[in-house]
Amino acid sequence: MSRPIVITIGWRAKFRSIVAERDAALDALILNAHARDDRTALVCLYTQAADLASDVDRECFFLTYAHIYALELGHPSRESLCTRLSAFGRE
Repeated sequence: MSRPIVITIGWRAKFRSIVAERDAALDALILNAHARDDRTALVCLYTQAADLASDVDRECFFLTYAHIYALELGHPSRESLCTRLSAFGRE
C-alpha cells in the first residue's frame, strides 16, 4: 500500500499517490528524492513519471515539475522538457 503525499496547488491540498495507479516503486523513489532534496534525481524521476502517464494532463503535471527542477539546476534536459510541454501548449 503506497503512502499518500500532499501536493499543494495554490491554497488547496490534494491527497493521493504522486504517481497514481502505476508504480509504487517510482512513488517511493520520488518521495525519497524529495526527502533528500535531490533535485537532479527529481528531474529524472518526474520525467519518468511523465513517460508513464495515462493521460495528457498527468503527463504535463509531471513534465512541469521536471521542467521546474531542470530550470533551477540548469539541467541539460530543460530544453527537451520545454519542447514536450510546448507540444501540448503548456509551456
